Amino acid sequence: MMDRLATYWAERSTREQWMLGVMFALLAIVILWFGIALPLNRAQRDARAALVEATDRNAAIRAAADQLKALPRNPAGGGSGVPLDQYVGQSAGEAGLTLERAQAQGNDRMEIAIASVRPIALFSWLSGLEAQGVRVVTMSARPSPTAGSVSVQAVLERGEGQ
Repeated sequence: MMDRLATYWAERSTREQWMLGVMFALLAIVILWFGIALPLNRAQRDARAALVEATDRNAAIRAAADQLKALPRNPAGGGSGVPLDQYVGQSAGEAGLTLERAQAQGNDRMEIAIASVRPIALFSWLSGLEAQGVRVVTMSARPSPTAGSVSVQAVLERGEGQ
């Protein structure tokens, strides 16, 4: 194969060899530019935009969490005669949220999971629950496949916070 290429190259005049050399050099530059440089530049821009968006979402969620922490923890009745799991399920339905899992852990404690919820809707619902005497003991939120949404697991408890 190399012999055939060497023979082919030797059959070309010096002028043709120069023209082919320039053509291959330009072809290599075009391939490097459009095949490597531009895609990497685009990927870097997209990554920066995603980072900025994620940072903004993180700041908004942290601000909402700080607001929730600042709320008074005095129970205002909050369906004290109703079992906690029933009360939380009803209030989630009224808020337009779908509980993926709701497990009671005694009368005044339960674990919930929500597959996909917008952070604003989640924190509005949780602040309403806290105003009614149901507090968040632990909560874990992760980005869900739906853009701008999170999946949440939380433990809720009825009663005053510490």
